[in-house]
Amino acid sequence: PAMTPPTALPRRGSRARQATLVLLALSCGADAHEGASWPHPHHHHHASHAPGSESTSLSKLVREVEAAGQLRNFVQRWMMRGLPDITVGTSKSNISVAENGRKSQTFISPKMVLDNGEIVNKWLPIDWPEGHILVKGFSADVVENLPDGSPPPPTPCCGGPTESSRDTSFLHHWTVNKWQATRSFWQDMVDKGGREFSANMNADGLYALANDAGFNDGADGPCWDATLHVFFGIGNEVRGKPLGSDKEAYDFPDPYGIEMDSEWMRARGEFMTLNTHLIDLRNVTDNRACVECKCSYLNVSGAGPSTTGGLSCCHSTSFNGAKCQITPGVEHTNKTYYIRYTVHWDDFDVATAKPLEVVTFDATDNNTKWGDFPFVPGGFKETHELLHSDNTSEMAVHDHRSGVYMGFSACHVEYYVPHCETQGCTHIIKNSWELPYPMEFVYTRSHFHIGGQTARFWSDQGDICRSNATYNDKGWLLDISTCTAGTASDPQVQRVERGAKVYSEVVYKQDDKPHYGAMAMSFVYVHVPKEDRRWSDKSVWV
Repeated sequence: PAMTPPTALPRRGSRARQATLVLLALSCGADAHEGASWPHPHHHHHASHAPGSESTSLSKLVREVEAAGQLRNFVQRWMMRGLPDITVGTSKSNISVAENGRKSQTFISPKMVLDNGEIVNKWLPIDWPEGHILVKGFSADVVENLPDGSPPPPTPCCGGPTESSRDTSFLHHWTVNKWQATRSFWQDMVDKGGREFSANMNADGLYALANDAGFNDGADGPCWDATLHVFFGIGNEVRGKPLGSDKEAYDFPDPYGIEMDSEWMRARGEFMTLNTHLIDLRNVTDNRACVECKCSYLNVSGAGPSTTGGLSCCHSTSFNGAKCQITPGVEHTNKTYYIRYTVHWDDFDVATAKPLEVVTFDATDNNTKWGDFPFVPGGFKETHELLHSDNTSEMAVHDHRSGVYMGFSACHVEYYVPHCETQGCTHIIKNSWELPYPMEFVYTRSHFHIGGQTARFWSDQGDICRSNATYNDKGWLLDISTCTAGTASDPQVQRVERGAKVYSEVVYKQDDKPHYGAMAMSFVYVHVPKEDRRWSDKSVWV
């Protein structure tokens, strides 16, 4: 049952009141083994098998002090100031309303200024629609200044005269995430135009880990890595609308969508961020080495002595000097880039809406638990049976030439695909997971890099999604097909129960060069049935 507020509390701001509320907070979170959860506006009636309930014992306590956890929410709500309602990006459009009542709004992110061959990899604070909403669609692209040097207008995504060409700019990855932080931290992030991304456990990496709220608020998943609790994104292939379609890059069938509540978020210090990893390709001498972040080509060293390419060599140029080589004698010029994104939504209707949880499955995941640190007691066990039974996959997650390695099992994000001199070679990575709570699979988007051919995601009941790559004649990956259930063409939404397995497989085409920083992920949007979700009523306490 939802927590019943006491009839009287000491006055607001007093130590007695704070102590009383702390005791209430701790009492609500005491039953870790049963997965007791804090009252939450985004979730329905509590049951023992729901997002977050898989964490137990000491792991449960760690979850609660992480961003958007019970204790963290309590501290943010009652002992710190909320966030102000101001524009943090470059601009935003007025709200448009379609004939069916659906609303949309376009936003322009903070700017990013790059010289030829430069890289930026930062967490940008971004604007988001106001109100209690159900996000139904999302698209984004890269845009540039107008010819007179002024910022691009917030016209709806995508296309138009300000759109940046794929031949001159490359989105290695971009992810829309949710963070929770103090007002002073948020203000500093806004004033500085973002924070540096880091794949290492340095200050920037720890900030991202500590502030990632998606894990506890809408993007629960098997990876504890802060970057992978993603709501939208993910690579250069998700740039603009899908090929040959007028639909959005993310388009959810009725009555599904992503639930957001701006007032609830601001009161608890939550805000949306955009991790933008953008590479300027003007006059670059080797596009492949550049976009795969080959360490020697960028003239930097990776996180470990064996690292030859990938994220740890691909920080912002201003951060460690990583830069793609350009043709000698070319005149250097700065170019200003932005991310333009359009959000489509309905007002949230508790009677009809079916909110989606975003779950990221990374094929390099060899963690022994769902989402929790392997060295902390408690949690839901993962066996990764398919990964460990396949020699190629097992070798891939232990090959330190690419990937995020911190000395223990985790989602390593990237891996190394070796070269092959024989024509027709393929490299296949596989994995499997046990589900800690029942899921209804509504929408699936796969992600891989250049060289990737196909992705498959399935359960013992059958395929959930098969994705195929589309390339242009220049070798750029333009699109990876998605899968949507609950539509007229595919009415059946597959439900997979707690304890059952899901599987993934991604195929790369090999050639005479290795692929550095290869990725193999499935971003699935699942509905957790009402009887299995957490809470129904908004709470004044957290």
